[in-house]
Amino acid sequence: MRHSSSQRGDVPVGCLVGLVLLAVIVLIAIKVTPVMIKVQEFEKEVKAVADRGNRIDYTDKVMYKKILFKAEELGVPVTKDDISIVRTRARITVHVEFVEPVPLPGKIYLWHKVIHEERPLF
Repeated sequence: MRHSSSQRGDVPVGCLVGLVLLAVIVLIAIKVTPVMIKVQEFEKEVKAVADRGNRIDYTDKVMYKKILFKAEELGVPVTKDDISIVRTRARITVHVEFVEPVPLPGKIYLWHKVIHEERPLF
């Protein structure tokens, strides 16, 4: 006698595994996306500060202040010790290194982020 696999209630195991995998991926994406957006906004501000570094009114103190203000505004765990600003006669280098915790289901992943911007001075 033939057995039909199209009977009501018969779900292939591959379909269930695929749905569980999709649910895990969506859950991770929901947790990771806001953190990535926050860090990208902070990186954009660091790039803008580095671009303005050749202005006379942009001293190292002002640059530290602007970077720390944006970090506090976005909730990025950056302190003054994490920021390095080096000026030479021809270049300015802004280096920010920090660890951003990413909450995942059952674990907290520590994302080590390095932002390194180097610009010429005119």
